[in-house]
Amino acid sequence: MSEIRTYDGYFTFSILPREKADRLDDLFAEAGVEVDLALQSLEFSWMGREREQAIVKLFQAVAATVVEAEGELRCEIDDEKVDPHFEFFTIQGGRLQRQRGSLVREIERVPVE
Repeated sequence: MSEIRTYDGYFTFSILPREKADRLDDLFAEAGVEVDLALQSLEFSWMGREREQAIVKLFQAVAATVVEAEGELRCEIDDEKVDPHFEFFTIQGGRLQRQRGSLVREIERVPVE
C-alpha cells in the first residue's frame, strides 16, 4: 500500500540559546528538508512518501531541543482508503505527542442550492 503524507505545521517557543538554535539548523540540514526557522518560531511543510518515519523522527529531535512549544504539526495521510486520515503532533516536555484523527461524514446528503 502506497501512502502520501502531507505535513504542515507551525510552532512558537522561547528564544533558544545559540547552541540549540544551531542544533535545529543542523537537524533540518541533515534531514535535507526546508524549514522556515526564526528566533521564536518554526514553520514547516512537506509532502511525499515518508520512509521509516523520517519526519516524525526529525520532530522528535526538534521536541528534545526546544522542550516546550505552542502550535501543532498536522499530517494528512492519503492512502487507499475512501477518506484521508490524520495525525496531529504537539511538543510538550521535550517529547513529541501524537493524536490520531479521521474524517467523519454526515449520513445525510443535501442538494446544494
